[in-house]
Amino acid sequence: MQATNSLLYVISYVLFFGFSWMCKIKGIHRLINDDGVFTKKPKGLINAHIIGAIWLGLVPVIFLKQSIFKVLTEIKIPVSFIIVLFFFVLILIITIAFEQSRKAYEKSQSSSESFARLSSKFFNSYFIVRALFLFSYELWFRGFLLFGCIHRFGIPLAIFINVTVYVFLHIFNGKNEALACIPFGLLVCFFSIIFNSALAAIMLHMGFSLAYEINIYRLNLINSKTAKS
Repeated sequence: MQATNSLLYVISYVLFFGFSWMCKIKGIHRLINDDGVFTKKPKGLINAHIIGAIWLGLVPVIFLKQSIFKVLTEIKIPVSFIIVLFFFVLILIITIAFEQSRKAYEKSQSSSESFARLSSKFFNSYFIVRALFLFSYELWFRGFLLFGCIHRFGIPLAIFINVTVYVFLHIFNGKNEALACIPFGLLVCFFSIIFNSALAAIMLHMGFSLAYEINIYRLNLINSKTAKS
């Protein structure tokens, strides 16, 4: 990572941080709020995800001349124990996501906030765009940034930088979420380095996020059908 590239990374991150903060203020940064209630601004949410995916996925390729294939396909196969450990962690993360989504759904049932009725067409579009965003997100953080920092600063400092900027990006979403980013950030950095690919981080992040959101959608769908019958 050269000095010029380092500056471009900083600018890219600062702009994305500002954009994320703006989305937080406008209420278009999450599908589900802290009370388990769906967004009331679906179009804004999808547009924000598209912009984020382009910024984190395409901009580094164009301006930083980074190779997507390099940070995804140059995989080093570790020992069998690590592979088993990875899939154990993936299953564990998905299980935790299902449990947390169930609690969020139950919380939403006691919330006084009015429910936003969103169409199945929106959810189909959202989950596709969400997956693309998470792909670009991890590609940037645990691909371009992490391996670029490792090349220049070494593994320990690269992990510290990566987790720090990752936590700071979530600081305005609350203390609990920011703190949760520390162990998760360390986890995805560890597996990305072990496999020499951002693909491991992409799988873990998608596994948690999509399992969480899809399960809440499923629970609401089941409840809606039960109420109608």
